[in-house]
Amino acid sequence: MKNLVSAVQRRDAAALSRMAGQPLQARVVNGNAEKLVDVLFENLLLLFPAARNTVFGAPDEVAAMKRQWITAFAEGGITTLEQVRAGVSMARQHGGDFWPSCGRFMAWCREGARGAGGLPSDDEVLAEFHRYARDKHRFATPEAFDWAHPVMYWVVLDVRQLMYRYNYTEAEVLRAIKAQMKQWAKDIASGKVIPQPVVRIADCRRPKTAAELAGNAEHYQSVGVAALAAIRQKMRGNPGEGAV
Repeated sequence: MKNLVSAVQRRDAAALSRMAGQPLQARVVNGNAEKLVDVLFENLLLLFPAARNTVFGAPDEVAAMKRQWITAFAEGGITTLEQVRAGVSMARQHGGDFWPSCGRFMAWCREGARGAGGLPSDDEVLAEFHRYARDKHRFATPEAFDWAHPVMYWVVLDVRQLMYRYNYTEAEVLRAIKAQMKQWAKDIASGKVIPQPVVRIADCRRPKTAAELAGNAEHYQSVGVAALAAIRQKMRGNPGEGAV
């Protein structure tokens, strides 16, 4: 039982397969998925050559790591060649010497796919968040602000409301932006169109006065006169209390 729990925690598909007494191929991945990850690892090794001496050890360890990536891809929704290509493109832009974790590469896949679809990155939205906070006083309304991308109008204003309501830190603001952008990416992939910010026509009518809200000025005055007369009548019946 201890070995089983340990294997599950490590997502060790090979160990689980041995315990179940069934072939790994039938229980974990298909041949196409294995080929995709094989090609992916070859491309990543070209970008991060130092990993040959640091990450890649014995062949069985490399095979186990590939299976873990395939499982994580399936759980995280990274299921298309286009997503993987987007991730490799982001890895190429990132550079560096260290082999990315599976979680980091999956984030690159999502961000790269968003960029291919015309959406800004999380960091770009965060920069727009701060630009709006700095420059919004120059514009009559949020809709009149010169947003760099239409989606930023919706994300920045929603996250600002959350920030004021829950007293967000910078890290929490970025986390909220990531969540919002992830949802927008899903919506756009399903065919949703980002609405454009629409400047609302200002209401230039003079607001009503308190007297107008109560009815009219004459009515408001008559109520006051009647109240004063009632007080005076009461005081006449009690002369010891003085007069108004």
